[in-house]
Amino acid sequence: MKYAGAVLLFLVVFFAVGIAMHFSLYQQPGVFVWSLREDADTGRSAFARTTLTVASSESAEPAAEAPKTEPAKEAPAEPAKTQPAAEAAVAPKNADEISLFDGKELGKWRKTAFGGEGDVFVDEEGNLEFGFGAVITGVHWDGEAPGTSNYELSLEAMKLDGNDFFIALTFPVKDSHATFVVGGWGGGVVGISSVDDLNASENETMSIEGFENDVWYKIRVKVTDDQLQAWIDDDEKVSLDLEGRKISLLPGDIELSVPIGIAAYQTRAQYRNLVWRKLPAGG
Repeated sequence: MKYAGAVLLFLVVFFAVGIAMHFSLYQQPGVFVWSLREDADTGRSAFARTTLTVASSESAEPAAEAPKTEPAKEAPAEPAKTQPAAEAAVAPKNADEISLFDGKELGKWRKTAFGGEGDVFVDEEGNLEFGFGAVITGVHWDGEAPGTSNYELSLEAMKLDGNDFFIALTFPVKDSHATFVVGGWGGGVVGISSVDDLNASENETMSIEGFENDVWYKIRVKVTDDQLQAWIDDDEKVSLDLEGRKISLLPGDIELSVPIGIAAYQTRAQYRNLVWRKLPAGG
């Protein structure tokens, strides 16, 4: 008896739901998809399957036929305009600027064989990245530098991890080369190597700075016929008159960085926005 009562209750609920569903769909008596209809010939009522198509076809009037229109005549197509290849490319902001890194591949940069160097690659965000090396990791420009005087060379650099220089930027100075060291000798020394055979920690260009991890710093050097200057962000760190001074590289591995090079010492770092800008003579 207990089960019979449960079955009866289930049937009552089941059919009640079916009747309600049918009426909401078809607005007439029935259960689920079955409607109670009267046969026109016999006058008897019986259940027949009902669909929305049948219901709509009984009430809908034929739609008026849309007037036929002739297809619009297409105007003759104009010949496609093309640009010369040089114009189609994105023009540089300044005709005297040269981008040295496109954020996609190394291009003319080559990994420098210092020995024990870390990985060098372009990351997903388009930054040039150096991994930890046993000593120095870096890249150098494969070919001639765009110039040896009257230019600016700039880039942004960020230290990810490590306790020594995260950038040693080597660049031409007329008939020689120099390196702008940022964060050397344990992480704080900034200066030019070498001036009169004295490295960045020994000559008058030396200063002590603090650098944080995961912060982009803009590095810029400027070389003219008379002067060598260098900045970190907007702060001028080096202003050196070249007359009567010997400019050279610190003897050793850094000499592999010519004519333009970027290096880091046992430090993970990233670089972006490498730009060479030509200056007028005496600029």
